[in-house]
Amino acid sequence: MTTGPDSPSQRTLAEVRRLLTLHEKKAKTSVSLSGELLRAADAIAGKSARSALIERALRRYLRAIIRRDRHRRDLETIDANAATTNRESDVLLELQAWPE
Repeated sequence: MTTGPDSPSQRTLAEVRRLLTLHEKKAKTSVSLSGELLRAADAIAGKSARSALIERALRRYLRAIIRRDRHRRDLETIDANAATTNRESDVLLELQAWPE
C-alpha cells in the first residue's frame, strides 16, 4: 500500500483512531491559511469561533480518511471471497427453483 497524506499506513491510522477518542486540553498552535480561506471561515463561524470550525473540519477530514481505508479493506475482502460467495449463492438459487 502506498502511503501519503490521504493513504497513511495501518499503524498510523490506528494511532489517529486512538487519538480521536481522547479529549485533551486545547493547545495553542500556529497555522498559515490563505487570506480567502480565512475570510470564508470567519464568514461562516465568526472570528471568535474560528478555532472550533477548523478543529471540526480537521476531525471530519481525519475520520473520512479512516472511513475510506475501512471501505477499501472491506472491498478487498469482498473481492477476495467473491468466487466462493458466488458459488454459494448459485447453489442456494438452484435449491429455490421450482422442480420441473
